[in-house]
This record gives sequence, C-alpha cells and structure tokens, in this order.
Amino acid sequence: MSITMKQIADLAQVSTATVSKIINGRDEHISQSTREKVLSIIEEHHFSPNTVAKGLRVKKTSTIGFVLPDITNPFFPEIARGIEDVANKMGFAVVFCNTDNEAEREQACVSFLQSKMVDGLIFTRSLRKSFFENYLSRNIPTVVVDRDVDTAGSAIGKVYIDTRAAVYDATKLLIGKGCRQIAFISAMSTSQTDRYGGYRRALEESGIALDESIVYREHYSAETGFRGAEAILKEHKVDGIVCGNDLIAAGAMQAIRQKGLSIPGDIRIVGVDNIYFSRFLYPPLTTIEQPAYEMGMAAARMLINNILYGEPMFEQKLDYKLILRETV
Repeated sequence: MSITMKQIADLAQVSTATVSKIINGRDEHISQSTREKVLSIIEEHHFSPNTVAKGLRVKKTSTIGFVLPDITNPFFPEIARGIEDVANKMGFAVVFCNTDNEAEREQACVSFLQSKMVDGLIFTRSLRKSFFENYLSRNIPTVVVDRDVDTAGSAIGKVYIDTRAAVYDATKLLIGKGCRQIAFISAMSTSQTDRYGGYRRALEESGIALDESIVYREHYSAETGFRGAEAILKEHKVDGIVCGNDLIAAGAMQAIRQKGLSIPGDIRIVGVDNIYFSRFLYPPLTTIEQPAYEMGMAAARMLINNILYGEPMFEQKLDYKLILRETV
C-alpha cells in the first residue's frame, strides 16, 4: 500500500498543506530544511513516479505544455507535430490541451498543466489579453506562437509570421487579377495589426473604397466561411473574397457553388495557412502558406533551450509564401 500525503506530513512533522505546496511547487515561503525533509520522505516511499520525484528535487519534470484553441483545425496539429518532434529529440514530453476557443477551458488548461508541473508552456492565439497580462506574473517559461501579442519587456518568447502583410499580399493578388468588389471573411480581432488591417490597407493603396457591408467576421471555421459568403452574396455582387484561413475559404467555396456561381470565373478566392487539404479542394485553393511545422519546431527549441540552459527568449519571425493554385 502506497503512503498517503497525511502520512508524509506526519513523518515530516508538518501539515498536509505544507506537503501539498511542496509537491505542487508552491513552496517559496517554506524553509529549505523542511522542503528537503519532505522530498526525502516522498522519494523514500515512492509517493510519486520517479520522473516527478526527481523533478520535485530539481524543479524540473522534462515536460512542456501546449495550449491550442481548436484541435479540429489542421493548422494546429501541424504546429503540435513540430513541437513534439523537437521535444522528443531534446528529452522532453509534451502535454496537449485543447480550449475550443473557450475562456473557461483555457484557464482550466493552464491550471491542469501547472498541476502536472510542466517546465514551460507554448500558447497559440487563443490566449485572452487580460488573462495573458495576469499570466505574465507567474514566471513560467512561455512561448506564444501565431499570435499578435506584445511580448516586449517580458520574458516571453514569440514565433510568428506577419499575417497582416500576408493578407495584404493576398488582397493585392486579387486586385492584380482585376477584382474591385472584394469581400473579406475572417475571425473577430481587436488587434490593429491583424488580417483585417492587411485587407484594408491593400484596398486603400489601390484606391478602392472599403465597404463594411461585404466584411464578415466571426470564427476561424468553415461554418463562418459558409455563413459569411451566403450572407454577403444574398445582398451583394462581389468578384473576389479574401479569407482569414483555409477553413473559412472551404466554407465560402461551398456557398459560392450553391449560389450557382463559378470559381474563379465569377468569384476569385484566396485563403491563409495552406493546410494539407487546401490542394484537394475543387478547384484547388490559392493560399498563403504559414510554415506551421517549422513554427512548432522553433517554439519548442526556444522554450527548451531557455529551460535547460537559461538562453534568453526572443521574437522570431518566419517567412510566408504565396501558393498559387486555381481559385484566382
């Protein structure tokens, strides 16, 4: 029969609360002698798996957490592959946590990963600004990926591409093809440097008036693409659509076909991400490629080098690439 926390407390002559704080790494105000006594009893009686017991002593468990907003979006599993491949080579395991873009689940994920005593965290763009600001005070090594968040002055790493510039290029591509009534379908964002900013700047520079009635923003999902295109085409005649990601583009293409219109004959369309099935859509989708796998690798490498060797965090911008196919 394994030893209980209360028995550990009795043997160490401390409270169960003290034992719990030491186990969960919240022992800043506990003396070194008490900490060592409790850890010695834990190790002697095999209270925790060996990896965790060793982690308690050196404050490391050789695990990192990855918090992602939508496991059904193929873009994020590709990031996860890059993270896991680097982590495995560097002797680390990865614990994944999906938030479904829900604030409560996001906070629950962070609490869960902290309870597992992960050495660091990687976040994608689900992290809310208010929660992120509060999170900064927790001093957990962290890298954010594919998210427009200001990390200046913090010990937070960042791996990203300039999606504002990418959408600017996508919009200019359609303008170059003769499009003048260009709709925009994407997710909501309060950022001043998001995808919508790129779309708007491309129109302004080309002398095309911005028409908010052909802008639709909700979520990064195929459903958003379908609903957005359906709503826009019901009231307006457009000749191009810029989509915030490839899932949105897939939904929009379905709505265009149901309307009896052709792609690219009647409407040209472009997406962002270059997820694996975009080449298999009909017609194959023109898109902006984000190097998701490389982003995951870069994030994991930065985080683990910080954990193991104290190397500083930094911002790393990767290049995007226009993938020309048959929708333009």
